[in-house]
Amino acid sequence: MSYALYELAMNEDIQEQLRTQLQETMEKHDGKLTYQALQSVNYLDMIFSETLRKYPVYPFLDRTCTKTYRVPGTDIVLDKGVFAFTSILGIQRDPQYFPEPERFDPERFSDANRGNIPSCCFMSFGEGPHKCLGLRLGYLQGKLGIAHIILNYRVHPCASTPKKMEFNLHSFLITPRDGVPLKFTRVTN
Repeated sequence: MSYALYELAMNEDIQEQLRTQLQETMEKHDGKLTYQALQSVNYLDMIFSETLRKYPVYPFLDRTCTKTYRVPGTDIVLDKGVFAFTSILGIQRDPQYFPEPERFDPERFSDANRGNIPSCCFMSFGEGPHKCLGLRLGYLQGKLGIAHIILNYRVHPCASTPKKMEFNLHSFLITPRDGVPLKFTRVTN
C-alpha cells in the first residue's frame, strides 16, 4: 500500500481518476464499500497490479529442480537438486516485456492491454503450483486500504518524498531505503 500511495502522490492525475471511480462506485452501492463494490473498480485493480509490477514484495523466486532439465536452445543443464532463482524484479522491469518500465502506468493492466503481457512476466505472487495462497486476500486487503485512504484523503509528496524510490539493500524484502514520507489532506465534499 505504501508504494501504491507513493505512486498516486507522484501521479495526481491517476489519483484523481481513481477517486472519481471510487466515488461513483460508492454512489451506486448506497455509500458502502462492499466486496462487490470493490471488485467493480477496475482502475483500482490496475493500479494495484502496476504497483506490484514495479515493487514486488520479493525480488526473486527460488525453486529446487526436481529433475535434470536442459534449458531449450542452450547448452545450460540444471541438475536435479539445484536451486534456481528467477529475478522477479528484473523481469518485471525489463523493457522487452514492459516498455518504459520505470514509468507508473496502470493502463498496462487494462482489459485491452493485459493480454499483451507474456505469461510468467508478471509474477509478484509467484507462479505455478507454488503461487502464493494469500494472493486473493492480499489483493483484497491492499485494495480496501487504498480505497479508504483515497476516498478520504488526497495524497501529496512532501519535501522529504524521494523523486525516485531507492530500496534498502540490507533487506530480504523490497523495502524503501528511507521510508515513504507523504502528506495527506482530508478530502472535502
